[in-house]
Amino acid sequence: MTTTTNDVREFVVSQRNGVKGLVDSQKLTTLSSPYIQPPQERLSSDKILSSSSSPVPVIDVSNWDDPRVASEICDASAKLGLFQIVNHGIAPAELTALVAAARGFFELPVEERRRYWRGSSVSETAWLTTSFNPYKESVLEWRDFIKFEFLPQRHGFAATWPPVCKEQVTDHFKKMKPIANKILNILINNLNSTINESCEQTLMGTTRMNFNYYPECPDPSLAVGAGRHSDINTLTLLLQEDGVLSSLYARATEDGEKWINVPPIQGAIVVNIGDVLQIMSNDRYRSVEHCVLVNKSCSRVSIPVFYGPVNDSVIEPLPEVLEENNEMAKYKKVVYSDYLKGFFERAHDGKTNIESIKL
Repeated sequence: MTTTTNDVREFVVSQRNGVKGLVDSQKLTTLSSPYIQPPQERLSSDKILSSSSSPVPVIDVSNWDDPRVASEICDASAKLGLFQIVNHGIAPAELTALVAAARGFFELPVEERRRYWRGSSVSETAWLTTSFNPYKESVLEWRDFIKFEFLPQRHGFAATWPPVCKEQVTDHFKKMKPIANKILNILINNLNSTINESCEQTLMGTTRMNFNYYPECPDPSLAVGAGRHSDINTLTLLLQEDGVLSSLYARATEDGEKWINVPPIQGAIVVNIGDVLQIMSNDRYRSVEHCVLVNKSCSRVSIPVFYGPVNDSVIEPLPEVLEENNEMAKYKKVVYSDYLKGFFERAHDGKTNIESIKL
């Protein structure tokens, strides 16, 4: 029986079982100590606004050329940094199949899942791990995830992906790119700039996807599925599993302590602005701080696709933004690989990373 903190970490991390393996191997009635968050990191009900007082925008994008669509996307990106889109052209049945594929991977025997563990994965473009940074965190997050990297220019990049989900992952990458393109064109045009070849490498030179798996948790009030953070990339397009409520939360205002729920809507994709767009827009757009709670009675899957710069991109406010309003840059120039390094060297801690390069 795994009991001590060291035993749990050894079993989950070192033995590469993940939190899914912990839940499957034991009938947990209490939360293991490595997962008990300090009080200040728990999202208590008094910090949550009602959805009626602060709803998350839901934007119908059936006609991308409608000026209203562009206006609503830019407005939501400036105020909240997050919105949902519907009628985007991907059939609900395809999204359902993708969620089923993600569940299919995590339902594989632990020995099969271990083959993809980070550091010893059988695939160079897919790797599995647990929490966020289990070797740096004092408290673990209640999550396992497998990450896929989309490299269409490299022959056979997906050949070693898990057969249970390879087809669905490849298809979803292809279906999401034109949606990301349309959103980014709207946002960059609104900054009086355009996306040329160089800018495209900065905005979406890399594409990755997670299958996030949050097992049922014996005491959700003490745990988090993903701690407070903003995404450090450009844009994230997230599919939430239908029917699992009260999971994803976004900080309602940049300087407040209140949070709002981002409810799953059948067929919808959640769009959230990352740090790169906040920097490039010189704070015109807001990278949204968010977190994930877990559930006692059921597990949950979510599937984000991350668009971001190539590693050697230099991130800084766009000159068009500064010239238009005759304003000073609010951020230092930073090479994206250095920005990544800072983020992954510590546990999730809000927007510390972007704050570190403010002028």
